[in-house]
Amino acid sequence: MCTLTWWREAAGTFEVFFNRDEKKTHALADPPRTHTRDGVPFIAPVDPDGGGTWMLANQRGLVVCLLNRGHEESSSGHPFRSRGRLVMEVAALENIPAVEERLRREDLSELRPFTMVGFDPVGERAWTWNGQDLSVERKPEMPMCSSSFHYAEVSLARQQRFHELRCVRRLREGLLDYFHADTDEGPSAFTPRMLRADAQTMSRSRVRVDPEGAKWIYLEEQENLVGEPQVFEAAILGGSQ
Repeated sequence: MCTLTWWREAAGTFEVFFNRDEKKTHALADPPRTHTRDGVPFIAPVDPDGGGTWMLANQRGLVVCLLNRGHEESSSGHPFRSRGRLVMEVAALENIPAVEERLRREDLSELRPFTMVGFDPVGERAWTWNGQDLSVERKPEMPMCSSSFHYAEVSLARQQRFHELRCVRRLREGLLDYFHADTDEGPSAFTPRMLRADAQTMSRSRVRVDPEGAKWIYLEEQENLVGEPQVFEAAILGGSQ
């Protein structure tokens, strides 16, 4: 249950927006902070339940996001590896081709279905594992959505809302900020900022990458989206610094 958008301002400069939706019983994630993998600094929040993450930005200008594909998951009792840990495992990579090479070498049979989306200063690419095959989307379209609740209907509703807003706002960060905060006439399972009896948007992330580095603005939502979110910020210098 997530929503992902992005935009590019100029060569080497882009922003990624991500709403993370979760069950209300899920442990509260640790806000983004700096970590290091194989000598490469990166920023990421951490899911304490699995020790992984759903999004990261590294010093090399690589951003990786993960959307679970709950609508494709089976009820098998087979133990699975954490998808969030897979994201951590690519944290030191240089660019999109390196992520794809890693995914093609990985034994994905131990993972539940997911879509991973990578961004670097040159472009973006998405990889989907449906439990059997890995497919590649070289020109992914936004918004990208996931939901374990009526996936097709939720995805269509968010896409339609995005295009409604796009008609009256320029495609830039103002539109995407507005879209990710949108509850239309009231938050529901179908709005980008989502609320159900058992689940809600837990956080909204905005990550800006430019030649100087990466800056992360993280909004941690209150219970039932009541009140203003708590704001956290983290930043990292680019590899040339």
